[in-house]
Amino acid sequence: MVNKKNIETRDTAEALSADFSPWRRKLLKGIIGFLGALGLGSLFYSGYKFLAPEASGPREIEIPFKEIPVGQTFSLKMGNTPGILIHDEEGNLKAFSLVCTHMACVVSWQPEKKIFYCPCHDGYFDAQGKVISGPPPAPLERWLVEVKGDQVLVRLT
Repeated sequence: MVNKKNIETRDTAEALSADFSPWRRKLLKGIIGFLGALGLGSLFYSGYKFLAPEASGPREIEIPFKEIPVGQTFSLKMGNTPGILIHDEEGNLKAFSLVCTHMACVVSWQPEKKIFYCPCHDGYFDAQGKVISGPPPAPLERWLVEVKGDQVLVRLT
């Protein structure tokens, strides 16, 4: 004996399924297209930000010479990049970016050891900014330092 109720339910479900099938396809295509565009957009934006970082802020800074006694440091910022000006015991002035060349973490100057240390991946740089150990592929960026009268001019190279 055939159950008429099951046949009617199945026929109704097939009819509804047939009615919504084109609508479902359009909806799925729209969702997939939107997600694909969103993914591509974020990929292009990330690539752009990596290849063309912001270059805002000063490209040179003047500091009164008297503010940097021998054996001391002076923190500065070039654009969005943190930096340091070091007046060593021999009287030399050196300026460096404090951004590690490995993964762009901020390094710290350790005056007692006369080294720069990157805590992210254990990178070490000497007092000249050269890599001592760790994963950094290149030395720290060194900035131009010029003494003009009673002013010290630090400039991006």
